[in-house]
Amino acid sequence: MWLRSVQLDIKNKKKMTPFLEAVSLGYLGMTHKLIALGASINAVDGEGNSCLHITVRTEVFNSEDAPLDLLNECCTALNLKMEKRLSGMVVARYLASQGADFHHKNNNNNTPLDLIKDPNLRKKLETFSPPQCVFCEDVVATETFFPCKHLSLCKKCCLPKIPKQCLKCGRNITSKNSLVGPNSSKMEVQMVAGPVGSPELKEKDLLRVAKTLGRDWWQVAMFLEVNTTELKIDDESIDAVKQGYLMLYECFKNCDPETRTHATLSAALEEAECFAAMECLSLDAK
Repeated sequence: MWLRSVQLDIKNKKKMTPFLEAVSLGYLGMTHKLIALGASINAVDGEGNSCLHITVRTEVFNSEDAPLDLLNECCTALNLKMEKRLSGMVVARYLASQGADFHHKNNNNNTPLDLIKDPNLRKKLETFSPPQCVFCEDVVATETFFPCKHLSLCKKCCLPKIPKQCLKCGRNITSKNSLVGPNSSKMEVQMVAGPVGSPELKEKDLLRVAKTLGRDWWQVAMFLEVNTTELKIDDESIDAVKQGYLMLYECFKNCDPETRTHATLSAALEEAECFAAMECLSLDAK
């Protein structure tokens, strides 16, 4: 493939990398391919603008070869109509999910969030932006501990050992988000053992949770960092309960047995604000 011969992060006279050029021209399919090949998603141009500075000012992107399934999820997460899935706001959400930094300031001292005029969209996108390190308050955190998320640390400030409890609120830590590699923008969940005495999840627990979640199962999938495109789920199925159950079953079937607990799933349900399902799971544990 010809893209593999390109120096991915080389800059032209405008200090633009091929990735930034693709974003600025609205070529979403090419943008997606360059990310997959390892292009730096947080590269900046001569004015300090990142891909997000460019994206939030773009009205619509080209749909050719665009990752429509991912855009659909991002569109739903922002509570926007599907005809908006190629808008700059939805693409910004997609790029943030790939590791783009909403906190970066350009030469005018503006973050991408500062350029968004709609306060509601700005607030929604802010919730999806990578957290900053709570210790140095200057670097994007590479590790966030769940469920409370009070502890978000950069690589420099990372703790040598995963704490059992949050240092701020004292809640039991059930999982963490961490970078797959030093140059990677992909995020994965590393589960840690739940609190002592937390019951092991059974298939009946997953089914009851799936029944309560209904069509909201995809929200929990996001917080469990499940790549739904790799699951053998029939997209044509109208049975949301079945889809949700299969997602949960595949996730917990393949995880570390020590994390196959009520506490781990409960943490994800809380992060997704699926409180009814969380209460259902809590009743199952009694």
